[in-house]
Amino acid sequence: MSKILSLSLDANFYLYRKPVKMSRSFDGLAALIRTELDKDIVHGDVFIFLNRQRTTIKVFVYEKKGFSIFYRRLDDGSFQLPAIVGDNVSYRMTAEQMMYMLSGMTLEDGGYVKSEKFEPLHGAHM
Repeated sequence: MSKILSLSLDANFYLYRKPVKMSRSFDGLAALIRTELDKDIVHGDVFIFLNRQRTTIKVFVYEKKGFSIFYRRLDDGSFQLPAIVGDNVSYRMTAEQMMYMLSGMTLEDGGYVKSEKFEPLHGAHM
């Protein structure tokens, strides 16, 4: 996990399921949240965005009078998605799922195993 990012167990974590260009910054990500997720950006919810290959992630949150973006890139492998059923553009994650995703690990057979498997994001055309 990160030394600078702490996850609150009572926060709402929303994974945006379409790939996002990582050049998007505060205003671009806020526009996606407002228009496609239909969420208010200033209530403390946490929004997660991944690039097409799922090698980079941006975490967007508003807290204490300001917006923050946490940006992480894996040097090997890809961020793993939780098992998601349905076609919604967003998926509400738990803090535990978020922690596993950010670590680049996935839970398999009772242990944490680094994943090498790449699966495209929802709506990504390869």
